[in-house]
Amino acid sequence: MKPKMRRKLKALGAVFFLVIMVGVIGLLGLVRIRPISISKLSEPKIVMSDILNEKILDLNKPVVDLSGWQPPNEIDYNTLSQHIIGAIIRVNGSYGQADNSANKHGEDTAYRTHIKQLQERGIPVAVYAFVTGKTEAEMKKQAKDFYQRASVYHPTYYWLDVEVTNMKNMNEGIEAFRSELQKQGAKNIGIYAQDWFLKANQINVDKFDAIWIAAYGRNTGVWDASPETSLGYGIQQYTDKGSLPGYNGNLDLNMVLNQESYNKLFKNKK
Repeated sequence: MKPKMRRKLKALGAVFFLVIMVGVIGLLGLVRIRPISISKLSEPKIVMSDILNEKILDLNKPVVDLSGWQPPNEIDYNTLSQHIIGAIIRVNGSYGQADNSANKHGEDTAYRTHIKQLQERGIPVAVYAFVTGKTEAEMKKQAKDFYQRASVYHPTYYWLDVEVTNMKNMNEGIEAFRSELQKQGAKNIGIYAQDWFLKANQINVDKFDAIWIAAYGRNTGVWDASPETSLGYGIQQYTDKGSLPGYNGNLDLNMVLNQESYNKLFKNKK
């Protein structure tokens, strides 16, 4: 009798255990917490800058200019945006051969992200093109590319970055770029260069709406000298060795001359 009773008890125990396990599994199914998607976890909270709400800006804060040489994945845009009053983003790089910052068609690899991330945080954004055309036709092509790529973001200014002598008559080449950019629909067109370069290449700046002068002084990372120029500039690039919270590498930093210049360059979106 005892062996039969043990077999009966074992069978009842197995059934009871099975019932309990099914119940536990069902309960877990009811209270299961759905995991947060990876995409939601990876999206940082946007921290807005309040600079556009300030009637008088702290002009000791710089304007930063960025390109594909500053990879977006290395930038904390929330932090960076708290330490700047504006940004100028490169849209056109060198044409002909791809590098880490632009493709062979001259399109900067990071401009879309830089612009989007900074505009979302309330930072006013202008754009620039590194001018490399060797003929008037190439200048016009680069101008068209520049406008088509940048205009959708409604930048406050379009800047021509003029650093390289590619044509015998650079003045005609620069004018071909400027006039084509204007023909495409761009308003607020400025020129970036060093004073000596403009003089050496006999470039007439009269048709530009603003001048952005590069003058580094001792290039220590902080502003220490005004440019030696008779030109009526509104903004000065004073270092390529700048440092700001939110990015560990060197940055190009710029100082706006005064509140009037700031309003003209960064509060006049077209």
